[in-house]
Amino acid sequence: MAWALVVLFLGMLALSADVYGQAKPPTAPPGSSPDAARAEDIRAVLKSLREGQHESVIQGAEAFFARHLLTAETFGVVLMKAESQYHLGRVDGAIDSYQRALPFIEQLNNVIQRRFVLVFFRLGILYRRKAQHDAAIRFIEAGLTREPQNAYYQILLGELLRERGDPDRALKHLTTVQASPTLNPEERVVLRVKIDRLRAAAPAGPPPQLAAQPLYSGVSFGLVPFNSSAPSVSVRDLCLLLESKWLVRCAPLPPVQMDEAPILDQRRRQYHAERILNELAHRYPAHQRPHPYIIALTERDIFGPDTNFVFSWQAPDAGLGVLSTHRFVTGVDDFYEPGVVATRRVGIQLLSTSGSLLGFTRPTYPECPLAYPHDFSEFLLKGSKLCESTIDQRDALLKTRGGSSAPVGAVKSEEINRLYRTYHFD
Repeated sequence: MAWALVVLFLGMLALSADVYGQAKPPTAPPGSSPDAARAEDIRAVLKSLREGQHESVIQGAEAFFARHLLTAETFGVVLMKAESQYHLGRVDGAIDSYQRALPFIEQLNNVIQRRFVLVFFRLGILYRRKAQHDAAIRFIEAGLTREPQNAYYQILLGELLRERGDPDRALKHLTTVQASPTLNPEERVVLRVKIDRLRAAAPAGPPPQLAAQPLYSGVSFGLVPFNSSAPSVSVRDLCLLLESKWLVRCAPLPPVQMDEAPILDQRRRQYHAERILNELAHRYPAHQRPHPYIIALTERDIFGPDTNFVFSWQAPDAGLGVLSTHRFVTGVDDFYEPGVVATRRVGIQLLSTSGSLLGFTRPTYPECPLAYPHDFSEFLLKGSKLCESTIDQRDALLKTRGGSSAPVGAVKSEEINRLYRTYHFD
C-alpha cells in the first residue's frame, strides 16, 4: 500500500507542483479561488488514502467529481479512488477507475509516464483476477515497455503466458529474464522454481551431506511464536536452518499469547520491540530458560527506539530477540511463489538476528545474510550462504562455547536436504 501511494503521489507532484508541491499547504480560506478550493479537496482525498480509509477515499473522490471536471489536473483523484477500490477487492470498479485515467497518462512524456507505471501493472493484475489473460498480458507488457527493469512484473508476464496455455513462450520469456545481470538473489530463486516447473525438472541437488557434521549442545536456540506467527512460515524449518548454519541445536517452543495493550502502540499499530524483550525476560529468566538464546516470532510490525520500523530487535547481553515476519510475508502475490519466498525471507532474516545474538560482526558484502540492510530493497540483495568472515566467527565460538557434540545424523541430514531443496537455501 505505502509503495503504491508513494508512486502515485510522486506522479501527481510532477504534474502540478503548484497544487501538490507544498509540504504543508495552507487551508483554502472562504471565498478563495476555484483552483485553491480544488487543491484543498484533492488534499482531503489524499489524506484519507494515506490513512488507509478506503471507503472515505471512494466517497471523497465521487464527491470531488460532482464538483470538478476530470482533467489533466484532476485525474490523480480518480487514481486514488482506483487504488482504494483495488485494495478493497472491487475488481470491476478498480478497472473502470484506472481506465478512466489512462488517456491522461498516455498524453504525458516518457519521464512522467514512468511515474504512473503502476497503473498498467495494476490493470494487468486485475484482468488476471478475471481470468482475462490476453488483456492482462497486454497491460503488463505496456507497463514493461515503460519499466523493463522490473523483474517482479517480468515474472508475472511469464506466469500469465503459462496460464494462457503457452508454456513454450513462457519458458522462453523466463529464461531470457533469468539471464539479466540486475536480478537480486530472491528473483533468481523464483525464476528457477518456475523454469524447473515448466521443464518438469527435479529441484536442484541437495547441499553436501551433513550426517557426519558435529552438532553442538553448549549453545542453542528456542523459537517462540508470539501472539501468533505467520502460518505460511514453518518454525520447525527455521530451526533446521539455524542448525545447518550454526551447527548448534534449535527447538520450537510453545506459543506465547499475551494482552496486546502493554506492547502495542495504538497510533502506529506496531509492537514496541523492547517491551516484547522485557516480556520474554519475564517468561524466560536467564538461569531457568530451556535455551541460552530465545527469539520470538511475531506477525505484527515492530519498531525500536528512534526507528520507524525494524525487521528484528535484539538484546545480546540478555540472549533475547524478536523478529517480525510482517514485512517479509505481507503482500506476496500468489504468482511470486509465496510458499518458497515467505520462509526463505524469514530464514535469511533469522540468520541475521541469531548471528547478532551470538555477537558476530556484520560482513562487508551485501549478499551475506548478516549484512546490514537499510531497507527492504537492500534486504533482497542478501542470500542465505554464510560469508567466510561469519564462518570464521562461528567456528571460533564453537571452539570456546560449543560444549559436547554429536553427529547430525542421517535423519536430520535428510530433513536439512529437504529444507534446502524446498526453499532454495544455499
